Formats: sequence, structure tokens, C-alpha cells
Amino acid sequence: MDEHDAPTMSISVGPAGKVGDGVNAYYVYTVTSAPINAPSTTTTTKPTETEPTKDKDAAASAQVDRRYSDFLWLHNQLSKQCAGFIIPPLPAKVVGILQGPEFREDRRAGLERFLRKVVMHDELKNTEFFKSFIECTPVELTAVKAKTQAAMLSPPSLAAVAQKTQAINSWWGKAMQRITENDHFKMLAAKAGHDVVNNETIEDPGFEELIKYVRELHTQVRVLKVKIHAADQQNKLTAGAYCDLIECLHGIADTEAAYSEVPTSDFSAVLKLLDTRARQTDSELERFGLAVKNFSRWMHAVKIAISVREDRRLHYQSKLAAKAKETSKNTGFETPTAESPTSSKTGGVTSAPIPNKNLHEEVEAARVEFEKVHARVVSEIARFRADKSAELRHMFAEFAALQVRNSAELTEALNASMVQLKSPLPSRLMFSNSSRFLSQSTFSDENNQAEDENEASALLHKMRVRPVATDSAAKPDAYADVRL
Repeated sequence: MDEHDAPTMSISVGPAGKVGDGVNAYYVYTVTSAPINAPSTTTTTKPTETEPTKDKDAAASAQVDRRYSDFLWLHNQLSKQCAGFIIPPLPAKVVGILQGPEFREDRRAGLERFLRKVVMHDELKNTEFFKSFIECTPVELTAVKAKTQAAMLSPPSLAAVAQKTQAINSWWGKAMQRITENDHFKMLAAKAGHDVVNNETIEDPGFEELIKYVRELHTQVRVLKVKIHAADQQNKLTAGAYCDLIECLHGIADTEAAYSEVPTSDFSAVLKLLDTRARQTDSELERFGLAVKNFSRWMHAVKIAISVREDRRLHYQSKLAAKAKETSKNTGFETPTAESPTSSKTGGVTSAPIPNKNLHEEVEAARVEFEKVHARVVSEIARFRADKSAELRHMFAEFAALQVRNSAELTEALNASMVQLKSPLPSRLMFSNSSRFLSQSTFSDENNQAEDENEASALLHKMRVRPVATDSAAKPDAYADVRL
């Protein structure tokens, strides 16, 4: 970070506080600002009898309450007043019904990041709108906002009408310039027999390379944002599957506990592991995805600055084209006769008509504006490329730190579970006791079977049932009297 980028003010945003009830409720954020070398005394913006003067207040910190709409107003005013600068992005706006505690904390961090980037910028921090934002009371800031709005909605006057007409003409000239620079239009014009020539075309190969780099990086970041969102959704499905496993194991544990079988502590050990893994999987990519979204919004701010530069270039280019067209008309006039007022009486030499002075001034003003915005954008992109590396490293370091915390938590849960699962089972659940119980049951079953057989034999004896004769019991001379 360069010395001119070093912050001269410390600024922070406090937690959101709710004001009002029902549909009229809203949240405010306490913004605390103070010079780096200022004493620790704090003065609020509420007027009191002992309130110091403004010169003394400059050396003390200040606290103001700001709504999200106030931050949005500041962002819009900086975008209008500081054309060509990369305005730090704001966190996304969400309807009130979705503003949970986590969302409010993420928004607070995003608002604080926005203000700190403004403070670190050597131009944005010196604007009147930013000073009003951090110094004015809510009533004074409302008056400033109303004054700005009134200037935009002032009754139409001749100057206002002329300004709007000039803006429309500028828009039309830029639109025509964009059309004439289109390759397809040039090809169609060439086929029709018309030659489209752009006089003094502004070309900057180095800046074109910067634009190409920013566009490619923004495209890749957008793809990364989509992929992280898909992976996060898949992780949430996996976490839901873990929850289903936990529910099933809870059912088995309840059954085992009812019959005093397996110790419930074993189930608790496994359930703790699954619960830890489910929580980590569910939130593993949330913070990383949020960081990528913030980086993508920053990239979008860079593209907005480039589009502002392109707008000024088209305006300047259209003025150059108008000047070239005017010059071609002036150089194509007929040679005047002796009666012509434009002819010279001394030598008959024709004098050129006076060029359009207003058009020349417009071209010069467009050139100055374009060069100013171009220098800003080039400087801002150089600043962005320097800050981008630190931002990406911070983002990756946070993700790695999250993995370290998750690994430590899972290791702790695993060690506690292994201690429980490796402990000996109660003696009543040992395999030897179970085997003895099974052998005793088998021996009693055999005795019962023998007793049943003895009872059946005694019953047959009492009934004197003769046994069935066999072949070996037949007499050998039973058929002696049979003759063949």
C-alpha cells in the first residue's frame, strides 16, 4: 500500500439496532469515525451545551446513526461526482422478511468494508458528500439529501432546457459513433458503396489489454460464483443426508435403550461425529461463497469505471466527427465571384469561412474530460490490481483457517468418540455370558425332549399297542402247503 493510500481515519460500523415496530420498523447502524492520531474522547452529533466547536471536533471521534438507504445515497452521489473512480460496492439489498441475524451481521461487515475503502481512497474521502455522511446528524443529513434532490427536480428554465437538449444531442452523437465503429455496420456500408471514415480515431493498445484482462477476470469470477453456489447446495443436500442418518440412529438407540442392550453412550459417540460433520458440511462453503460474491461486486465496480471512460471516449469521438464533418462542408464551397462578399478585392484570393467557435470549444471540453477520466481509470485499475492480490490472499486464508478450525473440531470429537468406543463393554453384555446362557438353554431343551419321548413310550405301553410285524418275524413254513 502506498503512503498516499494510508488511511488517516479509523472508521467502524456497529451492530444493527432496530427502531420502531411492525411494518414501519427499520434498522440503523452506528458509524464511529476518528482520526488515527486523535485522543480517545468521543463526542456524538447530538447538540449539547458543552459541545465543542467544529475545529475541536475535528480532533475527536464522532458517532452517527445511519440507515442502509443513507449508505446507498452516499454510493450514488460518489458515482455521480467522481466519474472514473472505482466506487467500492455495497452489500446487496434484501427485503426485510429475509433479514435474519446472520444476514444483518454480513451486511454490517459489508458496510464497514465499503466505508474503509472510501477512507483509504485519497479522492473519495475528501468529497463533501462523505464528510456530510460521517459528520451530520440524521436531521442535517436529511436536509442535505433534500437539497440534492431539489436541485435535480428544479423547475425547467431556459438553461435547464438547453442542458437537457445538449444531453440528448450528446447521447445521439455517442449512439451514432458507436454504430459507425461497429464492424458489421462498416461491412454493410462498404457493400452499399459508402465509405465510413472515423477521423482521428482514439486508439490505446495498452488500455485495450487492460480491458481484456478485466473482462476475462470478471467472467471467470462469475463462473466461480456459480460453481460455488452449486457446490454449496450439494453440500447442504449431503448435510441433510447426514441428518437422516442421525434420525435413524436415534431410533435404533431408543430401541436398544428400552431393552437395555447396547449402551446408549456408543450411539452418542457416533451421533456426535455425524452431527459435527453435518454442521461443517452445511456451512463449509457459505463464507467462501460470500467472499467470492463481494469480489464479484468489486469487479463489477471496475467495469462500471471502464464504461464511464468509454462513454467519455464516445462523446469526444462524436465531437471530433462533427468537427470533421463541419470542416468538410467548409472546404467544399464554390469559388465566389467578384460580387461575393467573401472574395478579396486586392488579388481575388478566396478566404475560407470562419469555423464554428462553439463546436471547437465543445471538442476541447470533451477532450479535457476524456483525458481526465482516462487518467483516473488507468490509475484506478493499477490500484485494483495491487489490492486484488491482497484481497484474494485474504479470501483464501479465511477459507484455509475455516478448514483448520473444522479439522480441529472434528479431531476433538473423534478422539472423544474413540475413547468411548474403545472402553470395555459391561460384563452382562460380554460374549462369554451370552454363550453360557445359550448353552444352558440348549441343555434344558434336550432334557425336555427326552422326557417327552419317555412319556410317549409309557402311554403306548398302557394302551398295549402291538408293534407292526416285520418280514424277519414271519415263519419260514407259512406257505409250505402251496403247490405250483
